[in-house]
Amino acid sequence: MTEELIFEQMVEFLEKAEVYNELSNKNNSWGLTLSEVHCIDKIEKLGSPNVTALANAMKMTRGGITKITRKLIKKGFIIDFKEEGNKKEVYFRPTPKGMEVYLDHEKTHKVAKDREMGLFSTFTEDEQKIILKFLEKSNNHLQNEMKKLEN
Repeated sequence: MTEELIFEQMVEFLEKAEVYNELSNKNNSWGLTLSEVHCIDKIEKLGSPNVTALANAMKMTRGGITKITRKLIKKGFIIDFKEEGNKKEVYFRPTPKGMEVYLDHEKTHKVAKDREMGLFSTFTEDEQKIILKFLEKSNNHLQNEMKKLEN
């Protein structure tokens, strides 16, 4: 019975999170998906990564990253380039327009973190450890399930 209640609460949480993201994304005048915004964020934070580094950082397949980066290049948010002496490897960096998205995303994350830290502080240290363990296992489980779908 408890497992069923956990599942129901998790579904409700995920549905609310999706609605919240859609509502908060309405202020996103960039016309980008959340994955595209996160891709720009990782490109800036990693400092001109290649597809493999970006895929590892975002925990996605290289094929998935290739699709996202192609869209971002077409929309003018990132550029791809090759370094002297290595004409095989492709790297990415944000354009000035992409940097605006990155900075806007950083502000959004700070607001969200400040908002959620108030909730987290209502739990004891032991409760926080249990929550953390649950989230780590949930993320690993979803990552494994995503890999199965990609094959």
